[in-house]
Amino acid sequence: MRLNPLSGRVLALSWCTALVAWPLAWLVLASAQGIGTLLAGGSWIGVAIPLGAQPWGLVNEPTISFAASRSALFLYWLAPGLLAFILAFLLPTLVPVPPGWLSEVGVFQFAVASATLGLGWAAPLGVADGPASGLERFWGVPQLAFVVVSALLGAAVVQVAVARLNGHLWGEPGGPIRSRRLLVALSHAFPPALWWVAVAGAQGWGIPPATVLTTGAVLVGALVGGWVWTPHAPLRLRPEVGWGRVLGILALGCLVFGAAAWAGAPHRGQGVALVWGIPNETSNVRAGVAVVRITPLPAPRRRPAS
Repeated sequence: MRLNPLSGRVLALSWCTALVAWPLAWLVLASAQGIGTLLAGGSWIGVAIPLGAQPWGLVNEPTISFAASRSALFLYWLAPGLLAFILAFLLPTLVPVPPGWLSEVGVFQFAVASATLGLGWAAPLGVADGPASGLERFWGVPQLAFVVVSALLGAAVVQVAVARLNGHLWGEPGGPIRSRRLLVALSHAFPPALWWVAVAGAQGWGIPPATVLTTGAVLVGALVGGWVWTPHAPLRLRPEVGWGRVLGILALGCLVFGAAAWAGAPHRGQGVALVWGIPNETSNVRAGVAVVRITPLPAPRRRPAS
């Protein structure tokens, strides 16, 4: 039996893959700030990835006035959203994908997670202390404008991943008819988002209504993509996938999502700071945050014997 995106094994594989792809996409948002600050001359010392609050790349900024500099605009404040948009667009279009359903649903879930989390879920979480706040403070960009534009970009770019996955419906009698396209978007994109919201809520994060609205807007964009876009060329048929592989990815997904849930749980109302460097006077490590060092402190240097 030929498999398609609505086959039970493909759906199960997609959901299990999401347990890996969505936490990694959330980590990428924080990493964007760390890498951006490195490029600006600072140092990257850790990450904070709370599931229900703004993710941060923990850095030692190159100067005290770095946050207000032009380099910080693109390499720090806008870096997470820009990278999320780029990944959501390029992964389904230009990145070579090895043959196999695992790689196919992996690309889909990572692209959808980048759009949903990076442009929908994260944007309102940064209103109090994050990109939305920084852009308004230093650049005069209204917070509402930033949040709305982010959500609209997410709703637009998520359609690319949906259109790609729907290309595999050409192997079915009748092809990618609208009802099937909508069902693919609904069944592959919505469950991981609901899991994310449920876990963040169960952990005790207070989820702002605006965050639910912007996340929902991106997911509605996925449905719009299923409604509007009919793939014009069939993608290559993918080989079969066995339940053994599905169970293997499920085990890996449970480990990854479990680690993300631990690192993203609230501690004293804040997330955990996973640190491998040494914060200095220009670091952005928030006061009162629970710091977990994942590498040992360097041994103190001994003075040479006289």
